Amino acid sequence: MIIDGLEITGVTSDSRRVKKGYAFVAIRGEKVDGNHYIDDAINNGAIVIFSELELQLVNVKCIKVIDARKKLAELCNQFYQYPAEKLKVIGVTGTNGKTTTTNIIYEVLKAKGISVGLIGTLNIKIKDMVFKTNLTTPISEDIYRYLALMVEEQVEVVVMEVSSHGLKTDRVHQIKFDIAIHTNIEKDHLNFHKTFDNYVKSKKKLFDGLGKGKMAIINFDDANSLKLLEGNQHIMVLTYGLNKRCTITASSIDFNTNKSFIYCLQRGITTLTGLEIDPFEYPITINLIGGHNVYNALAAITSCLLLDVPINDIAKSIKNFKSLPRRMEIIYQEDFTVIDDFCHNPASYRAVLESIQGIQYKNLYIINGIRGNRGVEVNKENAQVLTQWAEILKVKELYITSSRDYVGINDDVSYLERDAFLEVLNKSELPYQYEERLEDAIVKTIMKLTKNDLVLLLGSQGMDRAKRIFLEKIDEQQWINPIYYNNREVDPLSHKQ
Repeated sequence: MIIDGLEITGVTSDSRRVKKGYAFVAIRGEKVDGNHYIDDAINNGAIVIFSELELQLVNVKCIKVIDARKKLAELCNQFYQYPAEKLKVIGVTGTNGKTTTTNIIYEVLKAKGISVGLIGTLNIKIKDMVFKTNLTTPISEDIYRYLALMVEEQVEVVVMEVSSHGLKTDRVHQIKFDIAIHTNIEKDHLNFHKTFDNYVKSKKKLFDGLGKGKMAIINFDDANSLKLLEGNQHIMVLTYGLNKRCTITASSIDFNTNKSFIYCLQRGITTLTGLEIDPFEYPITINLIGGHNVYNALAAITSCLLLDVPINDIAKSIKNFKSLPRRMEIIYQEDFTVIDDFCHNPASYRAVLESIQGIQYKNLYIINGIRGNRGVEVNKENAQVLTQWAEILKVKELYITSSRDYVGINDDVSYLERDAFLEVLNKSELPYQYEERLEDAIVKTIMKLTKNDLVLLLGSQGMDRAKRIFLEKIDEQQWINPIYYNNREVDPLSHKQ
């Protein structure tokens, strides 16, 4: 890539990544200002500096830009030769359901033999290669690098989680999406977006960026869905939900026995290649807990239909789809059952706890991690939902923890956040115990478990280690906990290590 006669060998906004011949884009972030690292970038080999500031530097070309984030995306897009235009791109945005929806689509396409890539919360997948990521939607220089690698590996379709952070900070700027999916919009990330209206506007950017005739798949049951379509008469819209007016809906939902429903295409649709699909109904079985996964499945099925995958192939793949890590994941199911979920906002708590109503259990135990570094308001609302449902579900024991023994610095629970959460519980009559350490909460819960009990591990980043700790402690308790053995009808003294 040539810029003003200079051959550019790479583009980055991280001075530590700069090598000889690079262009460096100085971005003012929430916590770090890239302009403070221009000297480091030059010392590492940068020959062009882009900044929103007026700079005068010797022997280095400086270019002032209006928006450094957008410029970074534009430069990366140009450097990697516009990779998204050589792929079919599906973007999924929403407060909850992004990870499950994208992974269902990925697995269905992969099973059909379509070369597919995935960019999301859990990881990035390119054929047999798996890359770790710390962001739901990576920064633009990484996104374009992965898209270019997908083109090199002859990937046909990429499925991408598109977060509100990623949209607001223009990480997906200039990516031309073929299909945009909306799962839902609930209160979340207000510490970043400041207002709910700003949060919705960030989500809307995905649909505003769709080209003429591209597809939007909208959850019509969501109260904010129509806001995403304002001013976007040029795109094709498919609605899904349980409302009878939706293009796609579900009937005969049965989550008590078979976890099944009927997928109903109520009006004909046209696929991306121009294939006409007439209205039809088809039985679907999913091995996922919770009514919210009906919505995720409807969105995923519809997008796969738009890519010409037959419904019988889709149904077969979905039946084989297993729960993802920390998404209503059953991590243990013997004498008692343990379910792990990444609850992080009021809507996700409601979805999980509503789903528990369909599960039979003797006693219900909940270990909940307070959400750190996300503000007082979201923790108050999370506590309110948890309190309401704990009373409905008749929780036997409720443990609240700050996970001080495992949480990282970016997710540390402040005392204000802790007190806000506990204040809600204190106003109710719900008994609970607070533990600073996650391990203590887990051990105390395990010591009380009896046959047919149910344990929920709930919470965001602070609970990421709970699964491993719980399974390790269960294994230890098999040797030292006589209550556990009484329920298993096994004599602990007869066991030998």
